[in-house]
Parts: sequence; C-alpha cells; structure tokens
Amino acid sequence: MINRFFRLYFCSSIKIEPVNIHYQDGLFDTTYGLLKMTRNPYLNQKQLESITNSYFLVDGVGSNFIKSLFKKDMNSLIIFDCEKMHLRNAIEIYQATKKQIDLQFFGTPKRPRNPFSKCKGPKDIFNLYRHIQNQQKLMLSRMCLIVSYNGEVRIQGTLPECGDLKYHLEEQPENISQIGYRKYNYLLPFSAYQGIVTAYNYEKEGLAIEFLNYKKIYALYGVFPPTQRQYQVLFHSYMQKLVKIHDVTHSSLYNVIDLGCGTGVLGFIANDVLLRSFKDKEINIYSLDNVENAVKSAKINSQCLEYKNYTAELGDITDIDTLQYQLTVFKYPAKFNLIIANPPWIQASKIRIDDSIENTVTDPDGIMLKSIFEFANKYLQIESLDSTKGRLILIYSDLSQLLELQEKEKVQDLCREYKMGITYYSELPFHIKDPQNVDPLLQYKQNSKVQLFEIRKI
Repeated sequence: MINRFFRLYFCSSIKIEPVNIHYQDGLFDTTYGLLKMTRNPYLNQKQLESITNSYFLVDGVGSNFIKSLFKKDMNSLIIFDCEKMHLRNAIEIYQATKKQIDLQFFGTPKRPRNPFSKCKGPKDIFNLYRHIQNQQKLMLSRMCLIVSYNGEVRIQGTLPECGDLKYHLEEQPENISQIGYRKYNYLLPFSAYQGIVTAYNYEKEGLAIEFLNYKKIYALYGVFPPTQRQYQVLFHSYMQKLVKIHDVTHSSLYNVIDLGCGTGVLGFIANDVLLRSFKDKEINIYSLDNVENAVKSAKINSQCLEYKNYTAELGDITDIDTLQYQLTVFKYPAKFNLIIANPPWIQASKIRIDDSIENTVTDPDGIMLKSIFEFANKYLQIESLDSTKGRLILIYSDLSQLLELQEKEKVQDLCREYKMGITYYSELPFHIKDPQNVDPLLQYKQNSKVQLFEIRKI
C-alpha cells in the first residue's frame, strides 16, 4: 500500500515542461539534434509545420499527464526521452493513453457515451466510426520514439526483435554534407514501431496453412498475413470439386493468375491441388499485386514452398492499359484458364493514401472489383477445341451491402455488364470476435458472409 501511494505521489509530482522545437525543410531541430518524422501517415505537411513544442517523457509520468496534453496542446509532439525512459514504461504509458482516448469517445462502463445515437443507419455508423478511429490514430501518432540514422531505437531496456529498422526508414541523401546538413535521426510513432515488431514476428515465425499441409507462409511489413480461415476453406473446397469433375483443361497446359496476390496463399493452394491431381500437365501460376512488399512476400513464400512454376510481379490491374504492356514484358500468357481474385471487401474511400493497411481493406467506388471483371473479360480463356471455358474465381463478401456502402447484387450486375454468368456459388459465415464488445458494426459483421463465385463467359 505504501509503495502504491508513493508511486502515485511520485507520478503526480513530476512536471514535464514543453521544449520549443523548430521545423524547417522536413526536419525538427531539437535538443537531440535534427529529427525527421517517418512512418506517420496521419500528420500531413501542414500539421508538421504547426508543431512548435515537444514534451520529452521520463519514467514516472502517468497517462493523465498525456491526457491533459491532448486537451491543452494538440499541436505538440510527445517524445519518449531516450536517456530517461524505459521501454516497459513506454508501453504502459502508451496503452494507458490509448485507453484514455477510448474513454474520451465512448465513456466508461458506468458512464457510457454513444457517439452513434444520431446515426440513421449502418452507413452513418461506419463513416463516423472511421472518423473516430482516424482521430484516435492521429493523437497516438504524436507519441514517438527516437531512432538513430543507423536503425537503433533510442530507449532504455531490452528491445524486442524487429529486424533491420533501417529498412523502414527513409534514406538520407548521399550528398547530405554538401547540402549543408549533418546526418539526422528519426521520429518514429510508437504505434508504427509496435506494428513493425508485430510484422517481424509474422515474417520470422510464419503462419502454418492447413491447406498446404501446414507449411508456413510469411508476410512482410504492410502485408496482411492469411489469418482468416473461411476464404481458404471455400477456395480449397472449390478446387477439390474442380479437379474431381476433370473439367480443368483438355490440353497439357494450364495457366492460373492470382490478382492482388498478397502473400500468395490462394495461388499456392491452387497450385498444390492442381499439381497433385494432374501430374501429366504443365501447371503455371502467375500473380500480380500493386504493393511491392506483397510481391516480395509471394516470391519468398514460393521459394520456401519450392514451387518453381510460380511467378509474381508488380502490377496494378486498375490501370488496364499499362498492365497490358507490363504483361508482355513479364512474358505472361495471353489467356488464363483460371483467374483468382480476393479484392478488398469494403467499398469506401481511402482516408489516408499512404496507409498501406487501410488501403488493403478498402476499394473506393468498387474500382478494384470492376477492374477484375475487365481483366477477366480480356484475358479469360475462351472455349476452343483443346480447352474448356476459363473461370474467374471471385472471393468476396456481402459486408459492404449490409453496411449500405454498396448496392445489392453488385457482383450479379457486373456479370450482366460483362456478359458473364455465375456457374457456382458457396458461402460461409464471417466469424469475428470482439471480446471487449466495442465495435459498433459488430452485428453487421456477424451477419455477413464470405462468398465464393465461379464466373464464366456466357
């Protein structure tokens, strides 16, 4: 009891005074030298220029102090002092601050707040919730660590493994001394640091995939690991049905492409089933993604799985004219027997253009979905003497429709527009856990389905 009282008294007695900082040419001039903000999609240039104060936190500072800062000095930066702060305390302060911010919007169990009371439907709830989440991330992004130019995290204590941090830092100009600067260090948002640590664990440990005989898949930073099982179950079940009816191809060549491949897991599942079922055929798996780390992840995984018939390239299917030239350069085939696509399920605008995680779950105006049909219309194998009609396998969800973000039967409408038809359909409930029961969209997500469409030209 005495220790607890002393700690509370000690925390309340610590006063951190603001330190004036100057922002110019993309750098902050601080007591720790020149610092450049990095990996922060939430603070734009105008907001960075408005920052004039920083607070260097030391051990013993509580979250109530941080809460007061957010109220009185929203244009400040909060920096964990690299000489007077331990990582374990920084984690506690960050988590406590995060909880305080939640309370600010949603209240306490005894005094709850409902910011969604005036919302007229799920679309309003969705948009307001995104706005709240963005505001929370914006505030938390002001809490930063100092990272040296050589990738060393400047804080006391034992640090978790996170790989080479230099990979996540912006490169400094080679002629930096000639343009009047000395080498500078970096301000890395604590939230970004935690994301890098988590991503490194997936990159290092991998994720065992049931439908690849529990072989592991690895995801680089900014690429979603294949943790959701439902779409893998649907796709593996479909591939098993496809090879059983022997309606794959009459020729000895079978070309598959995975659009927006991510880690490559769907292409690998298809490859595994096809190779085991048709040993006398030449199976080729191609893939595309517009995220560089996704392409790198897919290539690494194909090497780990020892698939020599797998190719991954960087390409954007929403730019069909450029892609046509790229496919020629990549030496991809002119037609594909099977096209696999698992596009983002949420048809909503992007709040932050450079937020890689945000961009993998949203599809503004359904551009990606429509582009998949354009690609299939152009590159799907047509019926001929030596080949059955090609198939587009679309893995999607009705969540956007339930949230009133997308018109009903969007997939069916696109089929009619591109003269295609749905020849097979299966679904599974979209299981989602929310142990803290804070997601205002939980009821819609629990009622949604993961869907698999087999689509062919009419």
